[in-house]
Amino acid sequence: MRRAIFLVVLGVSTLALVVGAALATPPKGATTTVLTRATFGTFAHQNSGVEVKSKREADVAIAKQVIEPGGSSGWHHHPAVSFFLVKSGSVTAYDKNCKKTVYKAGKGFIESSDHPGLVRNQGKVDAVIYATHIIPTNTTEEGFRIDDAPKPKNCNVK
Repeated sequence: MRRAIFLVVLGVSTLALVVGAALATPPKGATTTVLTRATFGTFAHQNSGVEVKSKREADVAIAKQVIEPGGSSGWHHHPAVSFFLVKSGSVTAYDKNCKKTVYKAGKGFIESSDHPGLVRNQGKVDAVIYATHIIPTNTTEEGFRIDDAPKPKNCNVK
């Protein structure tokens, strides 16, 4: 009986992974280069009204992303919190409700683990974005983004 339950749970879990991967939208025309990273352990700092805190050990990674015209990040989310600064060009960020916000050079935005989204370059030049990812310690570079976020049914953006 335990074996049968285990096999059912294993089958359902595998199916969920396959379906999630099948519904996800991969990045297109976007390249990411990790510039540096460091382990901070746990931390809590507050100054001038800003509080930065981790509940467990965390790494901080800095990455550069270039999205070519017409390219996109694909629907995804991050394992923790990521800060994005648009260096050049502009991007349009879509949230899970298909609400779009345009960010031009000099502007920034934040994405977190519970908010899937898509970032698209609808301009005529490459968009260059610098990202600061606060991630669980030992997260692989492939784990900076999680591609299991399916495209929302109410949104035709890819």
